Amino acid sequence: MRRVVAALCLGLLTAGLSVPAATLVSAATLAPLPPPRPSLAGPVAIDKPAAEKIKHIFVIVQEGHSFDNYFGTYPGVLGINRHTAVPANPRSVTAGAVYPHQLTAVRTIPLDNSLRAAEAALDGGTMDGFVSAQSAAARNGALSLGYYNSTTIPYYWALARQYVLADHFFASALGGSTPNYQFLVAGKTWNATPGAEANVPTIFNRLDAAGVSWGYYAANYQSHVASGQQLSLESQIPLLGLSDITGTSSDLARIQDITRLNRDLVDGGLPAVSYVVRPGQSEHAPGNVALGQTSTVGLIDAIERSRYWKSSAIFLTWSDWGGWYDGVAPPRIDSEGDGFRVPALIISPFARRGVVLHQTADFSSILQFIESVYGLRPLTTRDQNAPSLAAAFDFGQGRPSRPVVMGVLPAAALTQGSVPVILLVYGLPVVVIVAFLAYSALRSGAERRRRIGEPS
Repeated sequence: MRRVVAALCLGLLTAGLSVPAATLVSAATLAPLPPPRPSLAGPVAIDKPAAEKIKHIFVIVQEGHSFDNYFGTYPGVLGINRHTAVPANPRSVTAGAVYPHQLTAVRTIPLDNSLRAAEAALDGGTMDGFVSAQSAAARNGALSLGYYNSTTIPYYWALARQYVLADHFFASALGGSTPNYQFLVAGKTWNATPGAEANVPTIFNRLDAAGVSWGYYAANYQSHVASGQQLSLESQIPLLGLSDITGTSSDLARIQDITRLNRDLVDGGLPAVSYVVRPGQSEHAPGNVALGQTSTVGLIDAIERSRYWKSSAIFLTWSDWGGWYDGVAPPRIDSEGDGFRVPALIISPFARRGVVLHQTADFSSILQFIESVYGLRPLTTRDQNAPSLAAAFDFGQGRPSRPVVMGVLPAAALTQGSVPVILLVYGLPVVVIVAFLAYSALRSGAERRRRIGEPS
C-alpha cells in the first residue's frame, strides 16, 4: 500500500499538481477503527462562563456544500490557492488536471454525495478522487471543483466578517446528509429503516432528564403532517424514527413547523435548545443557493431582533459535502468518520468578531457545547472526546444585535427562477423584518396604554 500511495504522489507531482503533505497517509492509518461507543462518563462539568451567558442555543442546518465550495477563497482560511488542482483520473498522469473555478449560477446539477463517492474522492487520504468520483457516477466531474464567493453568497461572507468562521470543521460521517443528521442529535449513526423505529439515546433525552426545554423545527413540516407524509422527512428529522420520541406525546409535540419558531421568537415561550432544518428550502443542488441563503437570513435576523438575542448562541452549519471538492483530509476518529469539511459559523453577542477558528471540530463539538452548558452526560465516545468550541467565544460584556445586510444578489438569481421565487429571494428579509418591527411596535403601544389607563 505504501508503494501505491508513493506512486500516486509521484505521478501527481510529475503532472504538476499540488498535493498537501498533510493529506498523505500510510497503510497504518487505514487500519480498521471501532465505531462510536456509548459513553460511560458521568455528567460533564458545567462551563460556568458559558452557562451564565447562554440561555438559548440554536443549531441551524443547511445541506450539501463543502467548506472550499463556500469559503475556499475567504481571506485567512486554509482553502483554495493558485496551486490547487485535482487530476481528472488519479490513475493516469496523462488525463490532465481540473482547477477550481468560480460558479456564477445559483443552481447547478446535483453531484453524487454518497458514501461510495466520498470514499472515492478521499482515495485513502490523498484527496485526489473528486473529479473521477463524479465522472464514475455519470456526473460532471469538473463541476465538483466549482466554488462560490461573496458575489453569490454575500450574506454568509458578511456573517463570517462579523462573527466566527471555522475552517477546520468537519461533517461527522463520511457520506451524505442522513448519517450526519443522526450524528447531530445522537453522536453516532444507526440503520434507519423506513417505517421501523429504533431506540437510540439523543441529546433531547438528556435535556428531558435535566428538565431543559427543546424544540426541533422544520420547514414545511406542517404540510407534510397534514398530508400524512411526515415520515418522508426522516432523513432531516431522525427523531421521527425513534420510538422514545414518537412514543412520548410531549416529545413528539416538540417537532414543529418552522412557523412556530417565528411565533415563539415574538410571543415568547422559546425553548432553551432549538434545532432548525429546511426540507424543501435546502441549498443542496439543484436547490437555489441564493434562495436558501435568504431563508437563513430571515431566521437569523429574527433572532437578532428578538428578546432572546442577548443570551443566544447560533451554530450555522451544513449537513454534508454535497459532492463538492475540499482540500483537507478529514481526521479518522472512528469507523464513522470524520467526513469532509463543511462550513460552520458561530453567531452570538459573545462570539469573537471576524475570527477564523482553525481548531479541528465536528458536529459532536456542538453536542459537547450543549452538554457543557447544562451539565449533561455525553452520549457516545464521539461527543465525550469532542474538541470544545469555547475558543469561538468571549464571555465578556457582549454586544448588541447588528443584523447583517443581505447585499446585492447576483443577476443569475433573477434569470434562474420564476417570478414568485425572485420576489421571495429579494422580499423575504424585508417582509420578516418589517412584520417583526410592526408587531413589536403594536405590542409596545398596547402595553403603554394599559400602564397609563388608556383604553386599548
